[in-house]
Amino acid sequence: MTRSHPQHRRTVRTAGALALLLGLAAPAPAAALPAGSVSEAAGTPSIAVPASCGPAAAGPFAVPDGPTAQDDRRALAAALDGLGAAVGAEIGLLVQDPDGRTVLAHRPELTGMEASLSKVPLALTTLRLAADREGRLTEQQRALIRDSVHESGNESTSALYGALGPTVSAMESELNETYDLMGVTSTRSSGGWGHNLTTASDQLAVLRTVVHGAGWLPEEDLAWLREQMRPAHPSQTWGVGTARAEGTLVKNGWLPDAAGRWDVHSVGRARAGGTAQHIAVLGSGYPSAACGQDVATAVVELHLGLGAV
Repeated sequence: MTRSHPQHRRTVRTAGALALLLGLAAPAPAAALPAGSVSEAAGTPSIAVPASCGPAAAGPFAVPDGPTAQDDRRALAAALDGLGAAVGAEIGLLVQDPDGRTVLAHRPELTGMEASLSKVPLALTTLRLAADREGRLTEQQRALIRDSVHESGNESTSALYGALGPTVSAMESELNETYDLMGVTSTRSSGGWGHNLTTASDQLAVLRTVVHGAGWLPEEDLAWLREQMRPAHPSQTWGVGTARAEGTLVKNGWLPDAAGRWDVHSVGRARAGGTAQHIAVLGSGYPSAACGQDVATAVVELHLGLGAV
């Protein structure tokens, strides 16, 4: 969430690595595989605890190919549960098609602090108010949104939030009105941005607004916002952002709780089997931000390797 981004060590990279997750390619030499990512035992691909999460107490967790898509989903769910238990975290995954139909759901009810994911609804609120008041974003607003969304800058985000109204109550009200307009049902601003709880379904409702637009948003400004969500800055090139193909959109977020455990999330649009999918990976209880980032990357790449039906 802060500008001091933990160093991200990717668990898997390239299309060849995606295929390896499913045993569709010959295994790479051991030295070519990042520590704690993917291994094969007796021909069965598996996912291991990333090295950034500390010494592995369990695993690796097998992800065998099933004869049907349903078997693949069961294998993925078992792997996610095992991986979460090994690192002491809860992991939720929700995948939908662009129209909001569920493709895959694993613990979609999981909640976590919104963290930097809230920077997208805040940007959309700024677009909405600019359209109501001035007609278009100002250059200053563009600079703040670019820093907030593209580079995950917190000071710019606080400036955007503070510009929503003269009081905290007014700021909350404007952001919550945007949530309502997007069909968000659980996420609410309360006393600021980032520490409120959110769900995967709420975050995909936000993403659908970014992708499809809305009558209360100027399309030209919205298209510009989508450009700010391309995975280019290091803070956004893990999780869904690891899928660097044309059309990928992402917003990542991470924040420690009062006990020092981390909520780490990644939400965005990527392609699986040539089809656009909206993906939300929420995780709570990680020992470090780097651990959560590596797990989110592994989960996304595992899903993209499994594909969708």
